[in-house]
Amino acid sequence: MGHVLILSIGPVQDFIASARRSRDLWFGSWLLSELSKAIGLAMVRACGFEALVFPGVARVDALLTASETSVANKIVVRVPDGNDPADLANRAREALEKRLEQVRENAFEQIKDKVEGGPYFRNERALQQISELIELTWASTPEDAPDDYQKARQHTEALLAARFNTRLWGSVPWGDSVPKSSIDGLRESVLQEELFDRIQQGLTSAEEIRRNYGVGPSERLCGVGLLKRHGRRESSRYGHRFLSTGHLAAWPLLERITVMAADEQIQKAWDNYIGTLRLLQAPLDEAEVPRDRGHEVLGPYDGSLLFEGRVAELFEGVIDRNDRRLRTTEARKALAGFLHVVGTQAPVPYYAILLADGDRMGEAIDRQASFEGHKELSRKLDEFAREARKIVENDHHGELIYSGGDDVLAFVPLHRAVACARQLAEQFEKLLETFGKPDSCPTLSVGIGISHFMDPMGQGLNLARHAEKLAKTTRNALAVVVDKRSGPATEVSGRWGTVDQDLDVFVEMHVQDLVPDGAAYELRELGRLLDGATGEDKTTLKNLVGKEAERILRRKQPAHGAKAEIAKKDLDYLTPRLAEEGIPAIADRLIIARLLAEAQIQASLPTKGEAP
Repeated sequence: MGHVLILSIGPVQDFIASARRSRDLWFGSWLLSELSKAIGLAMVRACGFEALVFPGVARVDALLTASETSVANKIVVRVPDGNDPADLANRAREALEKRLEQVRENAFEQIKDKVEGGPYFRNERALQQISELIELTWASTPEDAPDDYQKARQHTEALLAARFNTRLWGSVPWGDSVPKSSIDGLRESVLQEELFDRIQQGLTSAEEIRRNYGVGPSERLCGVGLLKRHGRRESSRYGHRFLSTGHLAAWPLLERITVMAADEQIQKAWDNYIGTLRLLQAPLDEAEVPRDRGHEVLGPYDGSLLFEGRVAELFEGVIDRNDRRLRTTEARKALAGFLHVVGTQAPVPYYAILLADGDRMGEAIDRQASFEGHKELSRKLDEFAREARKIVENDHHGELIYSGGDDVLAFVPLHRAVACARQLAEQFEKLLETFGKPDSCPTLSVGIGISHFMDPMGQGLNLARHAEKLAKTTRNALAVVVDKRSGPATEVSGRWGTVDQDLDVFVEMHVQDLVPDGAAYELRELGRLLDGATGEDKTTLKNLVGKEAERILRRKQPAHGAKAEIAKKDLDYLTPRLAEEGIPAIADRLIIARLLAEAQIQASLPTKGEAP
């Protein structure tokens, strides 16, 4: 009889999360998918397309390197009789190593180790670090009977889990007493310290280091970090470029500018800004986006140029401090002129990372007693992965980083984040509703982390992962976590139909200026009175606090004092929600909705007479 073979590659979460820039994050996700596709293709060539259970791609060409398909890190194969699983695992390892070598060679070709006094790039050490990067783990179980697929698969999963728990760790061949990687601190830098000493000695400029090695003047990278920094998709001329976090934060404003593109004054003001930057000799070639992500007005330039704080960075290579200050001042004046024409002062400086994961997937897989049932489930997950790309990129104008199986990682415009998350959850439930019982169908939990674009990418990722875990504690839920760089993060979570509905309503209230900004913070402080209260005291205090909450809402004047009190219909919505969800929860939802509303307002056309 045949075997069930399961292969898994890793590390996954740590490797993807180790990112300083958005392109580091994208490349980490893309590389793991490429390696999984290479293994899947090798298994198809050895066993036939029908033997491949997961990923459940519809066609073999979806596993080719030029395809847009994202594949998870686990490959499941039903090995036909007469094939040796160990031999297949060796083929899988060879395919993985060959693909990794191709990507590595393409990446390191971009490093120009030609600075005087070099070489400074320790290529041999980098190769050693990358060779130790990816682990391939596998297990297999024979099928004792034709209808024994489920039993064999479950046993193989148990063997694989045991293998993970009994791994042996050897010493690494590349340890040395040099600085660790600035990204994750796991591996030693492969750039000689003498290279950075030259900057301090004034022998080499920071711009030359950045141009030749792709690093900042204080940024040490290991071989894996340089692989992420310089890696590129072979099928795309612009695959090495990716949107900056500043561009992601500027998405709402870019949407407004798109709608206003027909106004000649808009284009004239932007051309004046770019012309000013060129006259000031700003390195605009480094502020370009992939050609297919260009903007109708901004052209090939990254949205980070819309932030005043980013303007100074354009002139970091200017040695004379006074000259640098004068250039920065002139550039900021031109930017202010453009923003005045657009009708705003500055983009909202926050962006959203969306992370989604399926609920009860283990149960859904275990219910598939047959090979055909498991394969059909796999096909539906592949269909969801393809639909996820359409939802994120076509419907909500975001950027999908990864979508494989029941996992999604994406950047989403701040004002569209909740709607995008809800659409993903609805599509997932629709596709998988036949694979569970009525009370336990697979559902999707989504976490949204909202961070300042100047914060490290790793911090933003951790925030999104925290939000996802928060949603998973409830299941079939949404969680949103906002870190505004001052004080603790604000968190909201709840099942679909509750927290997302509240956020929609509260955003609209803020957009129309129907609820006072200060009310949420007063409610939050009021809710803290209940902390520590128990028994009858808590019941009594809760009633008093509820009445005080309603009084706060009644006496606050919306529209910045232009209206005497909050409208009855808005109060009629808020008051029951305070009782149902609790005052602190509603206060936090109002606070987060305020930020989402700012992005929504910025994305919309300015109203007549609106002051910039």
